[in-house]
Amino acid sequence: MTDAERAPEPTALIVVRVGAIDRFGALRAAFVPDGVEVVWDRRVGERRQPPADPMSVERRRRDRRGTVPASWTLLDFIVVPPRPSAS
Repeated sequence: MTDAERAPEPTALIVVRVGAIDRFGALRAAFVPDGVEVVWDRRVGERRQPPADPMSVERRRRDRRGTVPASWTLLDFIVVPPRPSAS
């Protein structure tokens, strides 16, 4: 595959909350022409399960997840900056 045939890397990624149909359409119309990828949030629910054995010790020291960005709560989307290129 030549460089001309390869799709350009997106300049950023916007993840839209499931169900925000109007927001998704508006973001795609506004940003896809500029090389921004707009996708739906694919998460279904919490994947972590409580330990089956009540005597087991939780090995995680803390939750690694940060605070939820205001744009997710108020606007139903988040913007993820592009990854640095490997070249």
